[in-house]
Amino acid sequence: MAEALLRRPSALYYLYALVDRVPRRWRPPAAGVGGGPVEAQRIHDLTLIVSRVVNPVSHSVRTQATHDDVLASLMDAEAVAPMPFGTTVVDLPGWVSARLPELQAALAAVRGSVEMTVRLLRLDAAVDGPHLRSLAERLIERAALPHWRYRPAANPTNVAASLSFLVPRDEVPEFLARIAPVASRAAGLAVVPTGPGPAYSFVSSTAMSHVPALAPAG
Repeated sequence: MAEALLRRPSALYYLYALVDRVPRRWRPPAAGVGGGPVEAQRIHDLTLIVSRVVNPVSHSVRTQATHDDVLASLMDAEAVAPMPFGTTVVDLPGWVSARLPELQAALAAVRGSVEMTVRLLRLDAAVDGPHLRSLAERLIERAALPHWRYRPAANPTNVAASLSFLVPRDEVPEFLARIAPVASRAAGLAVVPTGPGPAYSFVSSTAMSHVPALAPAG
């Protein structure tokens, strides 16, 4: 029996997030990316949200939606450190052990917080870079938060840029109220806040390093 177990191929797991304090009434989707049930596994004092990959999968609208639905089901947890889409691991304990300090730091960095995104939509084609940056700076000043990211669009269409803010969970209404005066006076641009959501922008890519097993469909 022991020999048979040693020869059994290792399971492939799809990883969604690290969490602190899974919500008491957590109701994840019945099946995760790859078809296996979504479950919480405790390894080295960390809780990982995973599912077994039992069916061939690819990156599609459906699998991305499943990934997003799992993360949405966790938003009441004390902390959610999301994994990029396509994060898969064969040896879960080994993967965690190899980067335990980084994973612990990633979870601590987002504890008690959520990500709010503010998109700057171009209403006037004449809006230039300096005007865009000036608006972003005013939003950052009004937000009065230490952790933010500014991303000008690589190929601007109607979305000229976006800002991400790490906001304490219980301060989201106050955050929206602080930026509202700037949003209401933005000339040539619409300021569109969205969220709260998982704090993708504030989780270290080093801590979440992975080898994607899923490829774009087609």
